[in-house]
Amino acid sequence: MKTIKNIFWGSTMLLFTACNFLDTTPSDFINPDDFYKDDTEAFMGLTGIYNTLNSSSGYGEKYYQAIGTDDLTYYYTSSTAEVGLPNNNYTANDADLASIWQGLYEGINNANYFLERITDSPVSEANKKMYRGEATFLRAYFYFLLAQSWGDVPLITTAQTNTDNYVPNIKATSQAEVLKFVTDEMEKVLTDEENYSIGTIQVVGAGRVSRSAVKGILARVYLKRAGWPTNETELYSKAKYWAGEVIHPQDGSMTHALNMEGYAQVFKNLATDVYDPEESIWEVEFKGNRQDSHTNAGRIGSLICGIQNADVLQTSLGYSYGRYCVTPGLWDLYNDLDGDGTPELISTKDEDDPLNEKYNKDERRDWNIAPYRFQKRDDATVYWKKNWEYIGDVKLNNNGEPDLKDGQKQYATRTQYIERNAGKFRREYELVTPRDKNYTPINFPLLRYSDVLLMYAEAQNQADGSPSVESIGYVNDVRRRAKADEVNITDPQKFQRLIEDERGRELCFEGLRKMDLIRWGKYKEAMKKVSLYATDSRWSSGRQYLLIYATNGATSDRYQWLPIPTRELGLNNLLQQNQAWR
Repeated sequence: MKTIKNIFWGSTMLLFTACNFLDTTPSDFINPDDFYKDDTEAFMGLTGIYNTLNSSSGYGEKYYQAIGTDDLTYYYTSSTAEVGLPNNNYTANDADLASIWQGLYEGINNANYFLERITDSPVSEANKKMYRGEATFLRAYFYFLLAQSWGDVPLITTAQTNTDNYVPNIKATSQAEVLKFVTDEMEKVLTDEENYSIGTIQVVGAGRVSRSAVKGILARVYLKRAGWPTNETELYSKAKYWAGEVIHPQDGSMTHALNMEGYAQVFKNLATDVYDPEESIWEVEFKGNRQDSHTNAGRIGSLICGIQNADVLQTSLGYSYGRYCVTPGLWDLYNDLDGDGTPELISTKDEDDPLNEKYNKDERRDWNIAPYRFQKRDDATVYWKKNWEYIGDVKLNNNGEPDLKDGQKQYATRTQYIERNAGKFRREYELVTPRDKNYTPINFPLLRYSDVLLMYAEAQNQADGSPSVESIGYVNDVRRRAKADEVNITDPQKFQRLIEDERGRELCFEGLRKMDLIRWGKYKEAMKKVSLYATDSRWSSGRQYLLIYATNGATSDRYQWLPIPTRELGLNNLLQQNQAWR
């Protein structure tokens, strides 16, 4: 692997690498009428559509807040009655909710405008087809995000000139119809070679839409269509097909592979501008820290899934609020060694016990569940990594020395579980300095190859009625990379449960779990289990922070959907609040 940095100007195609993609200033889409005078200006217009993904209303902050908490992670705050999207405690008047809706429809409108203008622009035919393909896919992807979160939504394919209202008076289209539109559009950019083209990932990089990305996202959308609430189960075969097309490409795309340098390396790469297209198929690109000339920094690692660090100095290893913490459910997933759904590892002082959870060999656990936090020394303004304790560990004071009582070392009487942060995105690996308190250049993974392998295994099992040797092998590929034990589960129901658990172990904190639970029809059931964690003996503190979140999710259907923002209902007389929120 290497860091991709160069820009190559070809005679018929502008090859912008992922890193430099954000150096392009996006255009104003509404004016002037004679825009897109050449390839460069057209690419500027395309960049503006991509910027929907890394905006503060998108994956840069707010959209993740809406989907990021689930049965494996909760939002730890200083209030026992915290309101907001990550807490399942909000209304249709929520400002962040309105921002997400408006941001997605602004992206759709930008794509509509671009598609209407690009055809007659003096742009090279090769770039015209490629840019049209990317814009069409992105528009479909934005509709996917809308439909899976809101259900029935307005479907608009013509540009609107009123920038205060991107959604004119129009009725909502059913979720099933919108999702069909999404898959039709995505398939079209791959198959209609007369009007569209999508580059291979070798050409466009992980920050732009590639053929591998389109195929992998198609598998994801078809899994959604096959699941709750549309339940078009015959479409599992389509999900299987498109995931298989990523695994065994027939169109010149890269043959993808897991990064065998280790699970942690995947996320170190995201923080250091190292592009690994074999594993990381599509990323949301962030750049800079908003102290420089770049405004495309996000909050990955500071607000979103970072390790608590109160050191505000710009020479620190990166400030983080440490808001996203893990539930006992994620511990239980990692303590399940053989994938049968029952944890085998235990909390014990016996260092020689082979079932001591302290020595779990699954490398994903201590990357996803932070084993330390940043502690300020009592005798200096210095922060250091202080490990969370396992039962029997020597207790340390804030200076990293044994905590003595009457001259004797003290030993932990319990394992510290719930205080631990979701540690997937670690600021200490950032290369951009000085480190800003809030904004980071860490990229966010939208599609990884391990996800594709697990989607294929799930879809194949559901489509064919039992897992194939190939599907079991794909699950073991994912587990083997993590140093977890291989499994051989052939019962179709047990294999489906294995897939659900493996997706949690592998893909936690990547914005997929909540939507997975919903499409499996298991969200309320999972939230009920989370609410019961408050009485779990492992949870010594912080339990009040999840009670409203978990109880609301367990007792009401509405938190499987987002409510249509009140402002939009006022602007669109034909739009009605979705059924769950009426």
